[in-house]
Amino acid sequence: MSLNNITIIGGGACGISAFIELFLQFRIAGLHHQVSITIIEENQEVGKGLAFGTRQPGHILNTQADLMGIHYTEPQHFSEWLIENAESVEDEFVDNHGRNEAFTTRRLYGDYLKSQFDHYFELAQTEGMQVEIIHASALKVEKTADGFTVHLSGEKTHSCNYLILAPGTPVANNYPDLEKKKNYFPSPWPSSLIIENVPKTANVGVLGSSLSAIDALMTLADNGHEGKITFYSLDGLLPRVQPENPESYECKFITLKNLHQIQRSKLRNPKVKELFRLFMQEAEDYAGRKIDWKATERVGKPAGELLKQDIRIAQEGGDALIAIPYALRYTSSEMWKSLDESERIRFKKWLGGYWAINRHCMPLVNAERIDRLFDNQQLKIIPELKDVTHDPEKGFVLTYGDGQTVTEEFLINATGPASSVKMMKSELMAALAESGLVEPEPVGGIKIHAQTMQIVKNNKPYPNFYALGHITNGTLLDVNAVWFNVKTIGNLCQHLTSQIFEKAS
Repeated sequence: MSLNNITIIGGGACGISAFIELFLQFRIAGLHHQVSITIIEENQEVGKGLAFGTRQPGHILNTQADLMGIHYTEPQHFSEWLIENAESVEDEFVDNHGRNEAFTTRRLYGDYLKSQFDHYFELAQTEGMQVEIIHASALKVEKTADGFTVHLSGEKTHSCNYLILAPGTPVANNYPDLEKKKNYFPSPWPSSLIIENVPKTANVGVLGSSLSAIDALMTLADNGHEGKITFYSLDGLLPRVQPENPESYECKFITLKNLHQIQRSKLRNPKVKELFRLFMQEAEDYAGRKIDWKATERVGKPAGELLKQDIRIAQEGGDALIAIPYALRYTSSEMWKSLDESERIRFKKWLGGYWAINRHCMPLVNAERIDRLFDNQQLKIIPELKDVTHDPEKGFVLTYGDGQTVTEEFLINATGPASSVKMMKSELMAALAESGLVEPEPVGGIKIHAQTMQIVKNNKPYPNFYALGHITNGTLLDVNAVWFNVKTIGNLCQHLTSQIFEKAS
């Protein structure tokens, strides 16, 4: 390698954002002739992975456009791009908030990612920087004397000095015994497999009831599915509904200041119970009254009735339980980092489900469609899923509740992305863990340095080795938020470029 080579594994939103920011920093510093950048992407189009390559109109982003920009410190850039391209993208809006706060199709966001990558890739070439795309799957990584060797599909290899893991959101491998069974779909993506193989009149089981399950549901609904659809999940909880006209809110009780006061006065990190106590104070202050906290429990209540309530609440501007997590979006990861590992595990066990449905809500337009499916008795949700097996004669056998069973001919696994490394359906991540190049974080994902995004091994940052996105979910919290990932990308790029700048000086 004559030049310092930086390789990014993954050409999705994180990989593209990292590529653009690295190019900009090296070009501005005048060092772009001393560095080359390689992107390894398994799909034929950069930016058009499984989720953003979908053709389904019901597959919309769950976040408003003004938080989806991929440029560092410019979260509103996607909104600006939509305005600039208004004539060509008008029918891709699912707009119940106004142009800058619109929800759009995932397909359109894929177009945005590709357009940004194409522009800056061509610009980098024009400016004389060596850049390349390798269309292959990264299968494993080996450490070498001067960097890393990435083993690729097709029995090829690629060597680099710096390596960034940005493999996207890994599919869960939580039902390996079902993988090869007929009529089993291990993920809602690609949606074309479901459309082409599930008869419109067939009854369908969907594992999960989160946003991923809603994606599977929209695939079926968009294509005129007539059969019954049943969600099977542990808690039976749907995401709540994003307010139609959310008001800005600044927290007074659950703040970084108050968490630091706990550290300062008690010489320890905050406990989850202290965090929740502050949340309760915040919620009651927001509501202007005492809250019956037992009444806020949702497990065991009919999902269809809860959805109708949530639609009404969203139309009226939301409530405390939605407003506060949304207000915390810029500080929640810092709060998460202030918790000890044992407290993070406790949070996920005690409060994780409720945090998820209130922090990651569904757009109102999808909620109204789901409400109609409940009313038409085409959709139902069965909680307390215990086990799923396959019987050659009966099909898929699902056990729930006190041992009741039901069978499904078609089954879609929409339980959402894998949190732990061992549950990730990824040959690359399995190989990295087996070789010891990455260490699993007990809360989820792999161990990283939260400020620099360097991979951590034996409690020390691993030189020239970085990670982004969902695989960092245990150390960080909001890893499915584009704006947050872009913020971490800015930190990564500043650290990585500083290493090269020091060598060049």
